[in-house]
Amino acid sequence: MENFVHVRNLDELKQAVGNEQHYWLFKHSSTCPVSAGAWKEYSEYASLHPHQLFLYLVVQEDRELSAAIEEITGVRHESPQLFHFASEQVDWHASHNKIKSKAMKEFIA
Repeated sequence: MENFVHVRNLDELKQAVGNEQHYWLFKHSSTCPVSAGAWKEYSEYASLHPHQLFLYLVVQEDRELSAAIEEITGVRHESPQLFHFASEQVDWHASHNKIKSKAMKEFIA
């Protein structure tokens, strides 16, 4: 999917976002079963919404970016963790079992 992008550092994040005012960012743990379930929910929602931007990072591989997200947003790091950004500000976030396609759909509605 063209709207589903792995970002590994702040430069890649900025480049991927470009002029987008609204986008999703998922912090995924490649070793956590809860994160695997959240990944499935995130991917499912992304596949149904080709006009939205979906970014992700893998906390084990992209630790520096993960830490920067915590600093930028002021939201304590958790994994898995999902953010929605609007105009460079977090306007919704969830973690662990609260990351559901239905919750994302309800937020956007």
